[in-house]
Amino acid sequence: MDDQSERIRKRAHEIWEEEGRPEGREYSHWLRARADIYAEDAEKSKRPENPLDLLGLSLGSIQPA
Repeated sequence: MDDQSERIRKRAHEIWEEEGRPEGREYSHWLRARADIYAEDAEKSKRPENPLDLLGLSLGSIQPA
């Protein structure tokens, strides 16, 4: 199982527990978990790992005034 699938599975389990462990809602929980994880991944891909990348800078290129 890849990392994303495992995260979806864990999130679906969290949702199931949050809702009081109802029966027959597995698919609904899985769909919601998948949407949550896809949204997280999309948000992460928008952000640069290093905020200086937004400015086209690196720590080595910054000189004191």
